[in-house]
Amino acid sequence: MKTIAIVSRKGGVGKSTLTMNLAVAAKDSVILDTDPQASCADWGDRRNAQAPEIVTVPAGRVKTALKQQKAKWCLIDTQPSAEASLIEIAQSSELCIVVLRPGQLELDALGATLAAMRAASAEAVFCINQAHPQANLSELILGLEAHYPVGPVIRSRADYPAAVSEGLAVNEWNSAGKAAIEVNDYWTWIQEKVIND
Repeated sequence: MKTIAIVSRKGGVGKSTLTMNLAVAAKDSVILDTDPQASCADWGDRRNAQAPEIVTVPAGRVKTALKQQKAKWCLIDTQPSAEASLIEIAQSSELCIVVLRPGQLELDALGATLAAMRAASAEAVFCINQAHPQANLSELILGLEAHYPVGPVIRSRADYPAAVSEGLAVNEWNSAGKAAIEVNDYWTWIQEKVIND
């Protein structure tokens, strides 16, 4: 099993939505929902599909929960604030996806997440999430690449809230839509990072 943690010390950057969509793109996957808000678990309650399995687990119990999972991929949705548990989760993962929105407040808070990644000696990549559809992000990407690789950008699309409200991922809601294409491109990039690095 390959374990990927979706992380940010900043709330509201779309970690849970990204986790749901990547888990569906991964197909043979399980989600460990460590966020007390339990957004992934709530989404799972609305799903008619069996997969992905969603396990609600306290952040401090992730190592134990990982031993019980049988899927090919495990995606961990993390809470925004707890540094100690984030470090432990990062150390238990093959890769951490550092999620950020391209806004000044998110960039101001990025240092705390990067410090946790360094403390964990974690392999990490960035996901620029919820970007404006027409935003030019070349300068931001260049700055981020000084720290970790940056994957294909995930843009703000109407398909995300529509799909979540139905317990679906964007590639189940509108498989030909731009949101689904972006998620699938990002997931393909992540697989290459985990398998080839």
